[in-house]
Amino acid sequence: MPYSLKRTRRIRTANPLKLFYMAVWRNLLTLTRYKANFLFEILTSALFGFGMLLFSFAFNASLLGETVGSTNYVAFFVLGVSFQSWQGISLWGASGMFQGELSTGQIDYTFSCPFSRYWYIVSNIAASAVQEALFFIPMFCIGLWLTSATLTIKGIILGLMATMVSVAALAQLGAIFASLTLRYRQVTAIFGFFNFAFQMLTGMFIPVQLLPTPLQIIGQCLPQTFGMDLLRYYVMGTKTIISIEYEWVTLLLQLAALGIIAKLAIRHLERTAKEQGLHYI
Repeated sequence: MPYSLKRTRRIRTANPLKLFYMAVWRNLLTLTRYKANFLFEILTSALFGFGMLLFSFAFNASLLGETVGSTNYVAFFVLGVSFQSWQGISLWGASGMFQGELSTGQIDYTFSCPFSRYWYIVSNIAASAVQEALFFIPMFCIGLWLTSATLTIKGIILGLMATMVSVAALAQLGAIFASLTLRYRQVTAIFGFFNFAFQMLTGMFIPVQLLPTPLQIIGQCLPQTFGMDLLRYYVMGTKTIISIEYEWVTLLLQLAALGIIAKLAIRHLERTAKEQGLHYI
């Protein structure tokens, strides 16, 4: 019998357990190659159970009324979910674009063009925000319908203003995440962790006031927390987490601080790109 046929038979009759072991080992090597990604994947899994526990408290109508001053949980939930679109632009917008450019090799041309990389990233995030408004507007309108008893024209305008400042701050965060994508390549688990944090720590689904104090402090550092809180205050008449003036000031400071950090992160990225190059390896 020819050697090639013998070898083919041996391959076909390979031990399935050995193949399973090899497949598991290969996946483990892939996971642990990107250590930050691996670590955040474990953290996200652990925290997910904690988040489910918090949901059980949030559905208590009397507790909700005592905490935020309204028992209208449906409106509370709908206005929070409407921020999912803005959350997406910071996490997946520019980062997804750059992952595509890394795969196709277009990133080298992007970084060789004579324009500001910061404004290139922010402009693309802004374009994504315009597109994602198609998701926000219907949800926002449903929220307005559910809160018709407390609705005023002034409240709608001020609520939308708070939303826009929050979105502008998220765009800066998106620029930071985009630079992480280009620097570390595999950061999907890190984004998954932040996605969980955005949902559970900012008041999107449950009031921030129900969280333990350390988590409340973390949540108040995220841009959409006060954006959502002010939107609900102006539209639903809920209690704010802190005074209204401080929430506005904090939102504006977050926008300025994240803008500075984003510029510094992209500047650092440009320096390392010159030294190491940008390749999807």
